[in-house]
Amino acid sequence: MSPQLSSLLIERASPSGTFNGTPPDRLPAENGVHIWRAAVATPFFTFVFVALRFYTRLYMLKIKKYAIDDYIVALSMLVCIAHAVLMAIATYNGMGLHAWQYDEDLNSRYYLWIGISSEFYVLGLMGFKCALCLLYIRLFGVYTGFRRACYGSIVFCICYLFCNMTTEFFGCHPIRKKWQPSIDGWCINSTASSTFYGACHMISDLVIAIMPLTMIWRLQIATRRQKVGLSLVLSCGFMAWAISVTRWSISTYDHVAVVSTPDRTWWAGVSFTLSILEINAGLICACAATLGPLWKLAYAQVRTWSGRSAHHQTKPSTWPSFVRKPDSSQYSGETRRPSEPWAYAYADGGAGLEGRSAPAGRTRRPSNLQDITLNSTNSRDDEYGLLDVSEWRTYAIGGSQAQRNVRTEDV
Repeated sequence: MSPQLSSLLIERASPSGTFNGTPPDRLPAENGVHIWRAAVATPFFTFVFVALRFYTRLYMLKIKKYAIDDYIVALSMLVCIAHAVLMAIATYNGMGLHAWQYDEDLNSRYYLWIGISSEFYVLGLMGFKCALCLLYIRLFGVYTGFRRACYGSIVFCICYLFCNMTTEFFGCHPIRKKWQPSIDGWCINSTASSTFYGACHMISDLVIAIMPLTMIWRLQIATRRQKVGLSLVLSCGFMAWAISVTRWSISTYDHVAVVSTPDRTWWAGVSFTLSILEINAGLICACAATLGPLWKLAYAQVRTWSGRSAHHQTKPSTWPSFVRKPDSSQYSGETRRPSEPWAYAYADGGAGLEGRSAPAGRTRRPSNLQDITLNSTNSRDDEYGLLDVSEWRTYAIGGSQAQRNVRTEDV
Protein backbone atom coordinates (compact mmCIF):
# COMPACT_ATOMS: atom_id res chain seq x y z
CA MET A 1 0.00 0.00 0.00
CA SER A 2 1.39 3.41 -0.97
CA PRO A 3 2.19 5.85 1.88
CA GLN A 4 -0.40 8.35 0.57
CA LEU A 5 -3.18 5.76 0.47
CA SER A 6 -2.13 4.40 3.83
CA SER A 7 -2.34 7.83 5.45
CA LEU A 8 -5.76 8.33 3.90
CA LEU A 9 -7.33 5.06 4.97
CA ILE A 10 -5.56 4.17 8.19
CA GLU A 11 -5.30 6.09 11.46
CA ARG A 12 -5.61 5.52 15.14
CA ALA A 13 -9.07 4.84 16.52
CA SER A 14 -8.70 7.37 19.33
CA PRO A 15 -6.62 10.57 19.49
CA SER A 16 -2.93 9.91 19.77
CA GLY A 17 -0.79 11.45 22.48
CA THR A 18 -0.50 11.26 26.22
CA PHE A 19 -3.60 11.62 28.36
CA ASN A 20 -2.61 13.22 31.63
CA GLY A 21 -5.82 15.10 32.34
CA THR A 22 -7.76 15.10 35.54
CA PRO A 23 -11.29 13.67 35.21
CA PRO A 24 -14.11 15.44 37.05
CA ASP A 25 -14.91 14.21 40.52
CA ARG A 26 -18.46 13.41 39.45
CA LEU A 27 -19.70 11.95 36.17
CA PRO A 28 -21.57 12.66 33.97
CA ALA A 29 -20.26 16.17 33.44
CA GLU A 30 -20.07 18.83 30.71
CA ASN A 31 -22.01 17.62 27.62
CA GLY A 32 -22.43 14.25 29.28
CA VAL A 33 -25.23 15.73 31.37
CA HIS A 34 -27.23 16.59 28.25
CA ILE A 35 -26.59 13.15 26.76
CA TRP A 36 -27.80 11.49 29.96
CA ARG A 37 -30.98 13.57 30.05
CA ALA A 38 -31.79 12.84 26.41
CA ALA A 39 -31.11 9.14 26.92
CA VAL A 40 -33.47 8.95 29.89
CA ALA A 41 -36.36 11.12 28.65
CA THR A 42 -36.59 10.45 24.91
CA PRO A 43 -37.48 6.70 24.98
CA PHE A 44 -40.49 7.40 27.21
CA PHE A 45 -41.86 9.87 24.68
CA THR A 46 -41.24 7.40 21.84
CA PHE A 47 -42.92 4.58 23.74
CA VAL A 48 -46.13 6.63 23.94
CA PHE A 49 -46.35 6.76 20.14
CA VAL A 50 -45.54 3.06 19.79
CA ALA A 51 -48.25 2.20 22.33
CA LEU A 52 -50.77 4.43 20.51
CA ARG A 53 -49.92 2.67 17.26
CA PHE A 54 -50.76 -0.74 18.64
CA TYR A 55 -53.82 0.60 20.46
CA THR A 56 -55.13 1.98 17.18
CA ARG A 57 -54.41 -1.23 15.34
CA LEU A 58 -55.90 -3.58 17.96
CA TYR A 59 -58.82 -1.70 19.51
CA MET A 60 -59.89 0.83 16.88
CA LEU A 61 -59.22 -1.03 13.63
CA LYS A 62 -59.58 -4.45 15.29
CA ILE A 63 -56.99 -6.18 13.15
CA LYS A 64 -56.56 -9.91 13.59
CA LYS A 65 -52.99 -10.19 12.27
CA TYR A 66 -49.96 -7.97 12.66
CA ALA A 67 -48.08 -6.71 9.61
CA ILE A 68 -44.33 -7.09 9.26
CA ASP A 69 -43.74 -3.41 9.94
CA ASP A 70 -45.54 -3.81 13.28
CA TYR A 71 -42.93 -6.34 14.36
CA ILE A 72 -40.13 -4.09 13.08
CA VAL A 73 -41.50 -1.15 15.08
CA ALA A 74 -41.70 -3.26 18.25
CA LEU A 75 -38.13 -4.50 17.82
CA SER A 76 -36.92 -0.98 17.01
CA MET A 77 -38.45 0.27 20.24
CA LEU A 78 -36.38 -2.28 22.16
CA VAL A 79 -33.29 -1.19 20.23
CA CYS A 80 -33.94 2.47 21.07
CA ILE A 81 -34.23 1.60 24.76
CA ALA A 82 -31.00 -0.43 24.65
CA HIS A 83 -29.20 2.38 22.82
CA ALA A 84 -30.39 4.94 25.37
CA VAL A 85 -29.22 2.76 28.26
CA LEU A 86 -25.79 2.30 26.68
CA MET A 87 -25.44 6.02 26.01
CA ALA A 88 -26.38 6.81 29.62
CA ILE A 89 -23.73 4.33 30.82
CA ALA A 90 -21.18 5.92 28.47
CA THR A 91 -21.65 9.28 30.18
CA TYR A 92 -20.28 7.67 33.35
CA ASN A 93 -17.24 6.63 31.31
CA GLY A 94 -16.19 10.00 29.97
CA MET A 95 -18.62 10.75 27.14
CA GLY A 96 -19.11 14.48 26.63
CA LEU A 97 -16.01 15.71 28.48
CA HIS A 98 -13.34 18.08 27.21
CA ALA A 99 -10.26 16.48 25.69
CA TRP A 100 -7.98 17.74 28.46
CA GLN A 101 -10.08 15.97 31.11
CA TYR A 102 -9.14 12.45 30.04
CA ASP A 103 -6.54 10.15 31.49
CA GLU A 104 -5.42 6.88 29.92
CA ASP A 105 -8.01 4.74 31.67
CA LEU A 106 -10.95 7.09 31.02
CA ASN A 107 -9.99 7.47 27.35
CA SER A 108 -9.97 3.68 26.93
CA ARG A 109 -13.37 3.26 28.58
CA TYR A 110 -14.82 6.13 26.53
CA TYR A 111 -13.98 4.57 23.16
CA LEU A 112 -15.11 1.12 24.31
CA TRP A 113 -18.64 2.39 25.06
CA ILE A 114 -18.74 4.40 21.84
CA GLY A 115 -18.17 1.20 19.87
CA ILE A 116 -20.87 -0.73 21.73
CA SER A 117 -23.55 1.96 21.54
CA SER A 118 -22.85 2.67 17.85
CA GLU A 119 -23.98 -0.83 16.89
CA PHE A 120 -27.42 -0.24 18.41
CA TYR A 121 -27.61 3.21 16.82
CA VAL A 122 -27.22 1.65 13.38
CA LEU A 123 -29.86 -1.00 14.18
CA GLY A 124 -32.27 1.76 15.22
CA LEU A 125 -31.74 3.56 11.93
CA MET A 126 -32.35 0.38 9.99
CA GLY A 127 -35.57 -0.30 11.90
CA PHE A 128 -37.44 2.96 11.36
CA LYS A 129 -36.30 3.35 7.73
CA CYS A 130 -37.58 -0.12 6.82
CA ALA A 131 -40.82 0.42 8.77
CA LEU A 132 -41.60 3.61 6.83
CA CYS A 133 -40.86 2.00 3.46
CA LEU A 134 -43.09 -1.00 4.26
CA LEU A 135 -45.88 1.36 5.29
CA TYR A 136 -45.65 3.12 1.92
CA ILE A 137 -45.75 -0.23 0.12
CA ARG A 138 -48.96 -1.22 1.90
CA LEU A 139 -50.58 2.10 1.03
CA PHE A 140 -49.37 2.72 -2.53
CA GLY A 141 -47.89 -0.65 -3.51
CA VAL A 142 -50.33 -1.02 -6.40
CA TYR A 143 -47.99 1.18 -8.45
CA THR A 144 -45.22 -1.06 -9.74
CA GLY A 145 -42.67 1.73 -10.07
CA PHE A 146 -43.33 3.07 -6.60
CA ARG A 147 -43.22 -0.41 -5.08
CA ARG A 148 -39.85 -1.06 -6.72
CA ALA A 149 -38.54 2.27 -5.43
CA CYS A 150 -39.56 1.32 -1.88
CA TYR A 151 -37.95 -2.10 -2.08
CA GLY A 152 -34.84 -0.50 -3.59
CA SER A 153 -34.68 1.93 -0.68
CA ILE A 154 -35.00 -0.94 1.80
CA VAL A 155 -32.18 -2.88 0.12
CA PHE A 156 -29.96 0.21 0.00
CA CYS A 157 -30.55 0.99 3.68
CA ILE A 158 -29.93 -2.58 4.82
CA CYS A 159 -26.75 -2.90 2.74
CA TYR A 160 -25.03 0.33 3.75
CA LEU A 161 -26.09 0.05 7.39
CA PHE A 162 -24.81 -3.53 7.53
CA CYS A 163 -21.49 -2.25 6.15
CA ASN A 164 -21.57 0.48 8.79
CA MET A 165 -22.00 -2.08 11.56
CA THR A 166 -19.23 -4.24 10.11
CA THR A 167 -16.69 -1.44 9.80
CA GLU A 168 -17.60 -0.18 13.28
CA PHE A 169 -16.95 -3.59 14.82
CA PHE A 170 -14.05 -4.82 12.66
CA GLY A 171 -12.62 -1.37 11.91
CA CYS A 172 -9.47 -2.04 13.92
CA HIS A 173 -7.00 -4.92 13.91
CA PRO A 174 -6.89 -6.20 16.53
CA ILE A 175 -10.40 -5.17 17.55
CA ARG A 176 -9.38 -3.96 21.01
CA LYS A 177 -7.12 -1.34 19.44
CA LYS A 178 -10.27 0.77 19.07
CA TRP A 179 -10.23 1.47 22.80
CA GLN A 180 -6.54 0.69 23.45
CA PRO A 181 -4.67 2.86 20.94
CA SER A 182 -1.27 2.15 22.46
CA ILE A 183 -1.13 -1.47 21.25
CA ASP A 184 0.29 -2.42 17.84
CA GLY A 185 -2.12 -2.61 14.92
CA TRP A 186 -4.12 -0.37 12.60
CA CYS A 187 -7.59 1.13 12.22
CA ILE A 188 -9.53 2.45 9.26
CA ASN A 189 -9.88 6.19 8.85
CA SER A 190 -12.81 7.17 11.07
CA THR A 191 -13.11 10.57 9.37
CA ALA A 192 -13.70 9.06 5.93
CA SER A 193 -16.08 6.36 7.17
CA SER A 194 -18.13 8.72 9.35
CA THR A 195 -18.46 11.24 6.53
CA PHE A 196 -19.54 8.59 4.03
CA TYR A 197 -22.08 6.87 6.26
CA GLY A 198 -23.43 10.20 7.46
CA ALA A 199 -24.06 11.22 3.86
CA CYS A 200 -25.89 7.92 3.28
CA HIS A 201 -28.06 8.61 6.33
CA MET A 202 -29.07 12.00 4.97
CA ILE A 203 -29.77 10.79 1.43
CA SER A 204 -31.87 7.84 2.55
CA ASP A 205 -33.86 9.96 5.03
CA LEU A 206 -34.58 12.57 2.36
CA VAL A 207 -35.67 9.99 -0.23
CA ILE A 208 -37.94 8.21 2.26
CA ALA A 209 -39.53 11.52 3.29
CA ILE A 210 -40.18 12.61 -0.32
CA MET A 211 -41.52 9.31 -1.67
CA PRO A 212 -45.10 9.54 -0.32
CA LEU A 213 -45.46 13.09 -1.66
CA THR A 214 -45.05 11.82 -5.21
CA MET A 215 -48.10 9.61 -4.71
CA ILE A 216 -50.32 11.83 -2.57
CA TRP A 217 -50.37 14.69 -5.04
CA ARG A 218 -51.27 12.33 -7.87
CA LEU A 219 -54.42 11.17 -6.09
CA GLN A 220 -57.68 12.66 -7.35
CA ILE A 221 -58.84 13.75 -3.89
CA ALA A 222 -61.73 16.16 -3.58
CA THR A 223 -59.92 18.95 -1.75
CA ARG A 224 -56.41 20.27 -1.51
CA ARG A 225 -56.75 20.27 2.29
CA GLN A 226 -56.86 16.48 2.28
CA LYS A 227 -53.65 16.31 0.26
CA VAL A 228 -51.92 18.71 2.62
CA GLY A 229 -53.08 16.70 5.63
CA LEU A 230 -51.86 13.40 4.19
CA SER A 231 -48.58 15.03 3.19
CA LEU A 232 -47.98 16.24 6.73
CA VAL A 233 -48.80 12.84 8.23
CA LEU A 234 -46.85 10.65 5.80
CA SER A 235 -43.85 12.96 5.33
CA CYS A 236 -43.03 13.64 8.96
CA GLY A 237 -39.79 11.80 8.14
CA PHE A 238 -38.41 15.24 7.26
CA MET A 239 -37.96 15.69 11.00
CA ALA A 240 -35.54 12.76 11.16
CA TRP A 241 -33.79 14.08 8.04
CA ALA A 242 -33.28 17.53 9.63
CA ILE A 243 -31.73 15.95 12.73
CA SER A 244 -29.55 13.76 10.53
CA VAL A 245 -28.25 16.78 8.60
CA THR A 246 -27.45 18.65 11.82
CA ARG A 247 -25.71 15.66 13.33
CA TRP A 248 -23.66 15.00 10.18
CA SER A 249 -22.57 18.65 9.99
CA ILE A 250 -21.38 18.65 13.61
CA SER A 251 -19.71 15.26 13.26
CA THR A 252 -17.89 16.30 10.07
CA TYR A 253 -16.70 19.52 11.71
CA ASP A 254 -15.56 17.50 14.70
CA HIS A 255 -13.43 15.22 12.50
CA VAL A 256 -12.15 17.64 9.87
CA ALA A 257 -11.46 20.64 12.14
CA VAL A 258 -9.72 18.60 14.81
CA VAL A 259 -6.45 20.48 14.18
CA SER A 260 -7.93 23.95 14.70
CA THR A 261 -10.46 22.64 17.24
CA PRO A 262 -8.69 19.97 19.31
CA ASP A 263 -11.61 19.55 21.72
CA ARG A 264 -12.94 16.66 19.67
CA THR A 265 -14.60 14.74 22.49
CA TRP A 266 -16.71 17.72 23.61
CA TRP A 267 -18.14 18.24 20.10
CA ALA A 268 -18.70 14.49 19.84
CA GLY A 269 -21.00 14.80 22.85
CA VAL A 270 -23.28 17.12 20.87
CA SER A 271 -23.33 14.61 18.01
CA PHE A 272 -24.19 11.73 20.35
CA THR A 273 -27.11 13.69 21.81
CA LEU A 274 -28.49 14.18 18.30
CA SER A 275 -28.03 10.48 17.53
CA ILE A 276 -30.43 9.66 20.39
CA LEU A 277 -32.94 12.17 19.05
CA GLU A 278 -32.53 10.91 15.48
CA ILE A 279 -33.49 7.27 15.94
CA ASN A 280 -36.31 8.12 18.33
CA ALA A 281 -37.69 10.81 15.99
CA GLY A 282 -37.59 8.34 13.10
CA LEU A 283 -39.52 5.74 15.08
CA ILE A 284 -42.07 8.37 16.14
CA CYS A 285 -42.58 9.26 12.47
CA ALA A 286 -43.13 5.59 11.60
CA CYS A 287 -45.85 5.42 14.28
CA ALA A 288 -47.48 8.82 13.75
CA ALA A 289 -48.26 7.91 10.14
CA THR A 290 -50.46 5.01 11.32
CA LEU A 291 -52.59 6.95 13.81
CA GLY A 292 -55.16 8.16 11.27
CA PRO A 293 -58.24 6.87 13.17
CA LEU A 294 -56.92 8.37 16.40
CA TRP A 295 -56.42 11.77 14.78
CA LYS A 296 -59.98 11.59 13.40
CA LEU A 297 -61.32 10.71 16.84
CA ALA A 298 -59.51 13.66 18.40
CA TYR A 299 -60.79 15.97 15.66
CA ALA A 300 -64.35 14.74 16.19
CA GLN A 301 -64.06 15.35 19.93
CA VAL A 302 -62.77 18.88 19.38
CA ARG A 303 -65.68 19.61 17.05
CA THR A 304 -68.11 18.22 19.62
CA TRP A 305 -66.65 20.31 22.41
CA SER A 306 -66.72 23.42 20.27
CA GLY A 307 -70.39 22.86 19.41
CA ARG A 308 -69.76 22.70 15.66
CA SER A 309 -70.82 19.08 15.24
CA ALA A 310 -74.51 19.90 15.70
CA HIS A 311 -74.44 22.27 12.73
CA HIS A 312 -72.64 19.85 10.41
CA GLN A 313 -74.53 16.64 11.23
CA THR A 314 -77.02 16.09 8.39
CA LYS A 315 -78.04 12.48 8.90
CA PRO A 316 -78.12 10.00 11.77
CA SER A 317 -75.42 7.38 11.79
CA THR A 318 -74.26 4.68 14.18
CA TRP A 319 -70.84 4.67 12.52
CA PRO A 320 -68.32 7.12 14.05
CA SER A 321 -66.61 9.17 11.34
CA PHE A 322 -63.19 7.83 12.30
CA VAL A 323 -64.08 4.09 12.00
CA ARG A 324 -64.11 2.32 8.67
CA LYS A 325 -66.80 -0.20 7.76
CA PRO A 326 -65.35 -3.61 8.67
CA ASP A 327 -64.62 -6.38 6.25
CA SER A 328 -65.31 -9.89 7.49
CA SER A 329 -62.01 -11.23 6.13
CA GLN A 330 -59.95 -8.80 8.21
CA TYR A 331 -61.92 -7.88 11.33
CA SER A 332 -63.53 -9.86 14.08
CA GLY A 333 -67.26 -10.23 14.41
CA GLU A 334 -67.42 -7.83 17.34
CA THR A 335 -67.76 -4.70 15.22
CA ARG A 336 -70.30 -1.94 14.93
CA ARG A 337 -73.37 -2.28 12.75
CA PRO A 338 -73.37 0.01 9.67
CA SER A 339 -76.11 2.64 9.57
CA GLU A 340 -76.48 2.41 5.79
CA PRO A 341 -77.94 -1.04 5.03
CA TRP A 342 -77.58 -0.55 1.31
CA ALA A 343 -73.79 -0.08 1.62
CA TYR A 344 -73.03 -3.73 0.87
CA ALA A 345 -76.01 -4.31 -1.39
CA TYR A 346 -74.28 -2.60 -4.28
CA ALA A 347 -70.84 -4.13 -3.68
CA ASP A 348 -71.23 -6.43 -6.67
CA GLY A 349 -72.97 -3.92 -8.90
CA GLY A 350 -76.47 -5.22 -8.08
CA ALA A 351 -79.73 -3.28 -8.18
CA GLY A 352 -79.76 -2.89 -4.41
CA LEU A 353 -82.64 -3.08 -1.97
CA GLU A 354 -86.18 -3.16 -3.45
CA GLY A 355 -84.81 -2.68 -6.95
CA ARG A 356 -83.44 0.78 -6.28
CA SER A 357 -80.22 1.93 -7.89
CA ALA A 358 -77.21 3.03 -5.89
CA PRO A 359 -77.21 6.63 -4.67
CA ALA A 360 -74.92 9.08 -6.39
CA GLY A 361 -71.29 8.55 -5.50
CA ARG A 362 -71.92 4.99 -4.16
CA THR A 363 -71.10 3.03 -7.29
CA ARG A 364 -69.32 -0.27 -7.33
CA ARG A 365 -65.79 -0.17 -6.07
CA PRO A 366 -63.06 -0.98 -8.63
CA SER A 367 -62.00 -4.59 -8.60
CA ASN A 368 -58.75 -4.65 -10.54
CA LEU A 369 -55.36 -3.01 -10.22
CA GLN A 370 -55.82 -0.98 -13.39
CA ASP A 371 -58.80 0.88 -11.91
CA ILE A 372 -57.46 1.91 -8.53
CA THR A 373 -54.93 4.30 -7.11
CA LEU A 374 -54.60 2.78 -3.67
CA ASN A 375 -53.41 -0.56 -2.42
CA SER A 376 -56.82 -2.03 -1.70
CA THR A 377 -58.70 -5.11 -2.82
CA ASN A 378 -62.22 -6.44 -2.51
CA SER A 379 -61.24 -8.23 0.68
CA ARG A 380 -59.13 -5.63 2.44
CA ASP A 381 -59.12 -1.85 2.84
CA ASP A 382 -56.35 0.36 4.08
CA GLU A 383 -55.33 -1.21 7.39
CA TYR A 384 -54.01 2.02 8.83
CA GLY A 385 -57.14 4.14 8.41
CA LEU A 386 -55.15 6.86 6.66
CA LEU A 387 -56.60 6.47 3.18
CA ASP A 388 -60.11 5.17 3.82
CA VAL A 389 -61.04 3.78 0.42
CA SER A 390 -64.35 2.33 1.57
CA GLU A 391 -66.06 5.67 0.94
CA TRP A 392 -64.30 6.69 -2.26
CA ARG A 393 -66.11 6.73 -5.61
CA THR A 394 -64.79 6.30 -9.14
CA TYR A 395 -65.13 8.43 -12.23
CA ALA A 396 -63.48 8.84 -15.61
CA ILE A 397 -61.06 11.68 -16.34
CA GLY A 398 -60.85 13.41 -19.72
CA GLY A 399 -63.17 10.94 -21.41
CA SER A 400 -60.77 8.07 -20.84
CA GLN A 401 -61.75 4.78 -19.29
CA ALA A 402 -59.13 4.95 -16.54
CA GLN A 403 -60.68 5.10 -13.08
CA ARG A 404 -59.53 7.19 -10.15
CA ASN A 405 -60.64 7.04 -6.53
CA VAL A 406 -62.03 10.18 -4.95
CA ARG A 407 -63.37 10.60 -1.46
CA THR A 408 -66.88 11.93 -1.31
CA GLU A 409 -66.78 13.58 2.12
CA ASP A 410 -64.40 16.18 3.41
CA VAL A 411 -62.96 15.19 6.75
